[in-house]
Amino acid sequence: MSAAADAFHLPRYQSGWLAWLRREMAPFPRRKEMTLRIVVSVVLVAAISMALQVPQLAYSAFFILFVTKENRALTLLTGAIMIAGITVASAISLYIYRITFDYPEIRVPVMAGLIFIGMFLSRTFVIGPLGFVIGFFSALIETIGESAPNTESLVRGTLYLWIAVVYPIVLTIVVNQFFLAAHPWGVLVDTLAGRLNNAATALERMIREGSAGGQSDPALMEQATRGSSPLLALLHFAEAKDPALKSRHGSIIAAIAASEHLLRATAALEFRQPVPLSPEDLSCAKALLEQINQLKAVLPEVEPALSARKTPPHQAVLPQLRELQFAIESFRDGLIRYLPDNAPPSAVKVKKSLFIADAFTNPSHVRFALKVTLAAMVCYVIYSGLDWPGISTALVTCCFIALENTGATMRKAWLRLSGCAAGGAAGYFALFFLIPQMESITSLLFLMAVGAALAGWVAAGTDRISYAGLQGAFAFFLCIIQGYAPEVNFTTARDRLIGIFLGIVVTSIVQRYIWPEHAIDGLRATLGRVLRNLSQLLLRPKMDTTVAAEKAVVQPVSAAITRDLDNMLRLSELVAFEHIVIPSQDGPSLSALERMTAGTQALCLMTDILLQQTKLEEWQRLNRQVQEAEVTLRNAAAQQLQQVASFVETGHCPQSTELETAFAEWSRQLPPPTENDRPRLVRRAIDQVRQFT
Repeated sequence: MSAAADAFHLPRYQSGWLAWLRREMAPFPRRKEMTLRIVVSVVLVAAISMALQVPQLAYSAFFILFVTKENRALTLLTGAIMIAGITVASAISLYIYRITFDYPEIRVPVMAGLIFIGMFLSRTFVIGPLGFVIGFFSALIETIGESAPNTESLVRGTLYLWIAVVYPIVLTIVVNQFFLAAHPWGVLVDTLAGRLNNAATALERMIREGSAGGQSDPALMEQATRGSSPLLALLHFAEAKDPALKSRHGSIIAAIAASEHLLRATAALEFRQPVPLSPEDLSCAKALLEQINQLKAVLPEVEPALSARKTPPHQAVLPQLRELQFAIESFRDGLIRYLPDNAPPSAVKVKKSLFIADAFTNPSHVRFALKVTLAAMVCYVIYSGLDWPGISTALVTCCFIALENTGATMRKAWLRLSGCAAGGAAGYFALFFLIPQMESITSLLFLMAVGAALAGWVAAGTDRISYAGLQGAFAFFLCIIQGYAPEVNFTTARDRLIGIFLGIVVTSIVQRYIWPEHAIDGLRATLGRVLRNLSQLLLRPKMDTTVAAEKAVVQPVSAAITRDLDNMLRLSELVAFEHIVIPSQDGPSLSALERMTAGTQALCLMTDILLQQTKLEEWQRLNRQVQEAEVTLRNAAAQQLQQVASFVETGHCPQSTELETAFAEWSRQLPPPTENDRPRLVRRAIDQVRQFT
């Protein structure tokens, strides 16, 4: 965020991992409710398992955290996939045991084949998690045969494992459906209301202080550039539950798109230089605030009672405030675009394939599966050769942390290790000081509830830390639950930590030396693509074109940038986990890529603001000489971005362009400062382009 902060005069985030941890652990909407659902499910499962003596309670409690998601539809989908996967895997394993039970020379290759199939399907199957669950659990159940004295014990152990996994998932689904249920539509509404609240907060401050601009909010920058992919997923789940929402699909999509415009307009208003509000703008701000409150009131309704305006509202004088006005009107128009009698005919359904397009043509999928299989089987050979089954988590670690690139894999590896270490430490503390004092199931349930609450709060966080919560819970439960009576055994957490560390080491070696897939390569490609698309936006507007024509050209390019930007920011976070394992390469350094990524985020927002309606109107009010000078300047800046994109992708140093000459000529042509705000933002955008060189 440093370059973004410089571009809009925002404060930098406080450095240090403690500040990062504080941000990740901070409460946000529905996090508390999700944590409470986890605690209730864990307590219920613990009571049932202890009363009925269902084995593997630690695994049962772990899968509760694994299945519980931010809304009930996603929880139901995840639970259904897990139940189907573990059921198929159990059936496959029992059938295969007819051949492999007494023949380890057959069982080990079969196990490797199952891991390969599971990891291959995880990347190529349309329902990737289902393929992974079937392959991985089939292989995992094969390892049970090593300790089973006979086939009867083997069948019982497999079926009990199925029960220990499936019934907690069913109970978790029920709890999520009825206890503090998070409906996808409700989550979508809350998110849209939050975007409206951003604008309302800005307007309230303006009315209170009598001025606009001069603010600094990095969170607003993030929201204004992240796009709306999560909202579209929520809409998909909501429509599956409520057919009335499906009939309003176009209307809600329009409202979501308008909410993106609303965020960017709010950012433009907040980040501009301070300016006093005129009486007209003050009156307009009050009217907009009233409109926002009205929109928030009707937003939860499936069929909102809103009517189109009969008279146009009074236009604001301040360009950024007028843009916010346009955004709010677009949001309103999206909500009232509900015409069930004139609904368009449904599109012809296209038959979908069970596999992704390049499933059997892209060699990276096979290579990925082979790498994971190799790492897992190396760990299997090590702990089998040492006769140390306690560290069998090494095999599990190799499969669970394997992701699309080295950076993602290493981040998940360290989350797994740190979560297990924290959970194991808490479990050791309980074994030392609490378990010896316990005499009833009530005390155990209370201890599990506390552990589930702490781990659940982490698991309910962002993707940056949620996996650590799952592993912390599993390590904690393994320590404190060692039978149906209080028992103290300190080797469980120790062996698990050693197994995880072994799995991480083996996976790191394999990922580095065998067909490496680095996040930094994806970052370079995505950053280069975003810079090239930005260069296309900088060419707009052209001379003698209308606002409508410019918007038609800009919209698809802007949508492509939004899709790539979120992935670019995610890859930038993952690259930090790779710099200790990848050799230096030609091109910008890691720190330079991080600065360029943050600068690109800021430039995306500035470019989008320059192409908003008010800025295009300001462009048309400039005299022709200034327009021609700006076109020349933007062409030079676009050429500079193309050169920077080539530098990012190939490592070739950018050549000099005519940017400085064009900037000097444009500055000379500018008239004295007027109410036209466009030149100020053009200057900021050019300054941002300069920082890339």
